[in-house]
Amino acid sequence: MKQIIWTLSIVALLVSCADGSKFDMRTEGKSEISEASQPYDEPNEKSIGNVNVSKQKTPIDRKIIWVGDLELQVDNVDRVTTKITDICAKFDAFVSDMNLRRTNYEISNRITIKVKSKDFTNLINEIKGNAIFTRKIEISSNDVTEEFLDIETRLKTKREVRKRYIDILQNKTGNIKDVIEAEDAIRKITEEIEAKEGRLRYLSSRVNFSTVNIYLFQEVDFKNEPQIYIKPYTSKLVEALQNGWSMVTELLLIIFNIWPLILIGGLIVWRRKWIKGKFGKGE
Repeated sequence: MKQIIWTLSIVALLVSCADGSKFDMRTEGKSEISEASQPYDEPNEKSIGNVNVSKQKTPIDRKIIWVGDLELQVDNVDRVTTKITDICAKFDAFVSDMNLRRTNYEISNRITIKVKSKDFTNLINEIKGNAIFTRKIEISSNDVTEEFLDIETRLKTKREVRKRYIDILQNKTGNIKDVIEAEDAIRKITEEIEAKEGRLRYLSSRVNFSTVNIYLFQEVDFKNEPQIYIKPYTSKLVEALQNGWSMVTELLLIIFNIWPLILIGGLIVWRRKWIKGKFGKGE
């Protein structure tokens, strides 16, 4: 009897475990379906490219050159170009290059702006606000700290060397040959120092003023390009007279070049009877 009761208890335990596993499987399946059935918010066309560019934080004691490239579709290139010039005035920036073009299907304008690095992202965000569609935003940086430090170190060394040569000239402790060599060395070192200082000024300008390259484009209905120039009838008539006179002058030059042949031919025609009679009697 105890054995039968023990067997029935084991069977009941197994059945209860099986039901529990089925319940867990059903519950898990509902969870997956509910998550999958949640609606997916697709990006709105107007929201594409509307993310503001965060202010770029340059680490302390780093020399970084920032460059931004934008491609913006606008409703009116001329209006947005004027707006960009106003934005540049607001941030004390300036337009260094502009190239406005018009084709059969598009009006475009390429603009290059130089702006102080502290206003770099603010200017980009304000310009981007005039677009109806942002096709591209690309920001890149170039860390020139290492080159900066290298140039400064080399400048310091060259200035010290030049100072020693100047001391030699001032003290005149050497002979004439040494003086001439010192003067030549000073000249070469001075040229190298000026070149390095120029490079340093260039890098400082690039670091202090960031570059923003903007490509504005406006789609227009396709139109055939008009003819650039149509000559009026009077111009064509004058040109024809000039061409005719050129032909006359060329013909006269040809005649004057072959005057001996013309002279010989004229004599033969003029004396043809005499020539014919003389040679005819001989026969």
